[in-house]
Amino acid sequence: MSGLLDDIIIIPVEKFNAVTMLQYEEVKLPAGNRGTKKKFRYLDCVCAFDIETTRLPEIDQSFMYIWQFCVNGEFVVVGRTWSEYLQMLQKIQRHLQGCTLVIYVHNLSYEFSFLKGVYDFAPEDIFALNPRKIAKCRMYGQFEYRCSYVHSNMDLLTYTSKFHAKHVKLADTYDYEKIRYPWTPLSPEELAYCVYDVQGLCEAIRNEMDHDGDTLNTIPLTSTGYVRRDAKHAMRNVSYRWLQECLPDYNTYILLREAFRGGNTHASRFYVRKIVRDVTCVDRSSSYPDTQMNCRFPCGPWRILEHATQKDLQELTADGYAYVIRVALENVRLKDYRRGDPYLPLSKCRHVHGEEGNLDNGRILACSYCEHTCTDIDWKILTMQYDFDTVYIMDCRYSHYGRLPASLRATISEYYRLKTELKGDPDSDILYMKSKNKLNSLYGMSAQDPVRTTIYYDPMTKELMEAQEGDPEYKDPRIEYEKSLKSAFFSYAWGCWVTAWARLRLQEAIEIVGPEDFVYCDTDSVYYVGEHDFTDYNLKRAIDSRGTGAVATDAKGKKHSMGVLEFDHFCTEFKTLGAKKYVYTDDDGLHVTIAGVVKGKAAAELGTIDNFKDGFVFVKAGGIEAVYNDNVCKAIRRDGHELVITDNVCLRPSTYTLGITAEYERLLNGLDVLGVDIV
Repeated sequence: MSGLLDDIIIIPVEKFNAVTMLQYEEVKLPAGNRGTKKKFRYLDCVCAFDIETTRLPEIDQSFMYIWQFCVNGEFVVVGRTWSEYLQMLQKIQRHLQGCTLVIYVHNLSYEFSFLKGVYDFAPEDIFALNPRKIAKCRMYGQFEYRCSYVHSNMDLLTYTSKFHAKHVKLADTYDYEKIRYPWTPLSPEELAYCVYDVQGLCEAIRNEMDHDGDTLNTIPLTSTGYVRRDAKHAMRNVSYRWLQECLPDYNTYILLREAFRGGNTHASRFYVRKIVRDVTCVDRSSSYPDTQMNCRFPCGPWRILEHATQKDLQELTADGYAYVIRVALENVRLKDYRRGDPYLPLSKCRHVHGEEGNLDNGRILACSYCEHTCTDIDWKILTMQYDFDTVYIMDCRYSHYGRLPASLRATISEYYRLKTELKGDPDSDILYMKSKNKLNSLYGMSAQDPVRTTIYYDPMTKELMEAQEGDPEYKDPRIEYEKSLKSAFFSYAWGCWVTAWARLRLQEAIEIVGPEDFVYCDTDSVYYVGEHDFTDYNLKRAIDSRGTGAVATDAKGKKHSMGVLEFDHFCTEFKTLGAKKYVYTDDDGLHVTIAGVVKGKAAAELGTIDNFKDGFVFVKAGGIEAVYNDNVCKAIRRDGHELVITDNVCLRPSTYTLGITAEYERLLNGLDVLGVDIV
């Protein structure tokens, strides 16, 4: 660790001279004020702020014992108390000459939980994505904190590494369990860990801005901001009138919200809890981009079909129309009980009756009645899997199928080309990573709900909350949606159909595998036993991709097509306890995937695949849980000092116990009773 601090200028807060801030000029706006509607004048100085905290386990409270403030990557100011930090800001403010100083914080939500205990924020000072996710906030009217985690969607180690920071975050070098106080002396190694976080963050932000030609005026606030900017540019070539015709009205939007589903993730109940040998995993290449390039989407005015029947739906399909329906179903049951991939999710149904004992980890095997909203793509899968005694279509909206705009598809194709060509090229790793991230983010942007829930801050309780109907801050969703249409450059329906098409393409792969050999699926991958031939499937996908330009050549001259099924890995042994909960072994050892468990520590703690069973408790891999302490102000005595604890979030070790629901347990036990076992 020696020498880590040799090239970093560290200034104790009492020696910091705020006059040095005068050396920085105001950010110049680009010609035509491109890409920004910001009303603030920004100082051309990238700052970063971070705190280190200690948890008192006996009272589950945390407090700050050191803070670091990096100024433009040139020096780091260090202090130990909140009063020192606030005094420093006030000194800097006198030299900002009316400009705003941007301060990046990696995971601002954490620091905000402490800041609100020492500063009185006004509701308008805060922009939050949800009650515990702060994207930015302002202090003293001239300090704008931005969350670099929200911006990058990467942990700090990854972000500083990928963007070539000279001072990459120091990992695995810090004892978080050690209790430190604001008066505790820190070793050079401990201090290095602290200052690298802000020094490296400043360097990474500046490197990213230089790479993209951004300034503090134009750099996107969120990770999807980059692809949003590119998509807006691409959509400039599209007729505004055509796009407005494609946008669904409010009532259709509500149906689309009801119909929206993510990736299809499910485990075959016939294999759950069993160690299955020789399992193969195949993965669909660029599944979501493939559907955007090669599938058709609602691209015309939305119309209502009154008193629709199943025959009407067939005619709509034959005539090239997309549709979304609300449907009531009676006596629902699987056509083939051997299916391990039932498609109908309880969470997306309403007024369900008679499903008791017929739920497969959240999927309906049978019920006497339910109501469901779905797209024509989903309806195709449902009618393939299920029988119904009665189908009553309560609402039907339809729009003509068409391709996404050519300029948008050209943008997707360019992302894919760069991602494929530049993979493994050390001289282009930033461009490669950005292209890969944009390719993946384009779907996320298209699926974003155009009606945002209003998050407001209550200065009295110091809490962020979702506005409910009747609250002064509540905004009528219909008014908000219709307002969003004026500036929309995407139809929300396109995001709904991206995932619907991806689920269909995944289902087609599952059908090739067959019910006896299907083991598990997750969004774009299928796990199965036995030998299965995907040649015809891949030929269709490759022909589609060649026709639309969804192909690219890698550095070795190999041509790749979107949407094809590629071998991912082979599992010597595989075991699952349900969706997002599985382990497998291969030549490299044991691998564990469990939502909520730290992946890097799980395999070592689990030990063997035999230990993957109900009741096993992950301790080291259990992760951490947050205890939010709002409206706190207490003083305690430690080491002859008075320690004041204000608002904070306490991160304490957590555990994770493997298990399944009682309902799932009954279903699995019933399989044995019935003698239904296809292994």
